Amino acid sequence: MALLPHYVEGHNLLAGKSVLITAAAGAGIGFAAARKCVEEGCRAITISDIHEGRTAKSVEALKALGGTQLVFGRVANVVVEEQVQALVDDAEAQMGGVDVLINNAGLGGTKALVDMSDEEWNRVMDITLNGTMRMLRAMMRKMLPRNAGVIVNNASVLGWRAQPEQCHYAAAKAGVMALTRCAAMEAAPHGVRINAVSPSLAMH
Repeated sequence: MALLPHYVEGHNLLAGKSVLITAAAGAGIGFAAARKCVEEGCRAITISDIHEGRTAKSVEALKALGGTQLVFGRVANVVVEEQVQALVDDAEAQMGGVDVLINNAGLGGTKALVDMSDEEWNRVMDITLNGTMRMLRAMMRKMLPRNAGVIVNNASVLGWRAQPEQCHYAAAKAGVMALTRCAAMEAAPHGVRINAVSPSLAMH
């Protein structure tokens, strides 16, 4: 049995920085990233999710960690442009600007392509790819004029690796990778960094 790696303690890598994370309420990658940002000493953090109760509980859990006094939560759905804009505007106002955006919102599923409906395909695309684009676009409009900021998009190893019954999710994540590359080229002259990470399941 493989041993889990040693948990790396915070080194104050985000001291003085503010962070916005989508889909960060609950037990997944988003909340784990939010927790790590607090452990790394961010001065302020805003998390969003579509679940109001879960968002409130996650905000309290982050506050309980200590160290970061400014912890905010907002219910927002990345498929709705008005909610995306309100989330970005509120985070900017409450935290005095957003230094780091982590685009985590996404939706998977398991379905053979021959059995997949347009609705199932479009739902995964709209949340995973289009939602990332909406958040990226809104945040770039804030960061580029001030020539500062970092954006991290959550992709997946399925963006380049084939897996049965994952056509919609894999295509969306490959789209996130391509979107990241092109947006990064547009943002680089303005001093804004845009990258993607590609998580995978741990194999034991």
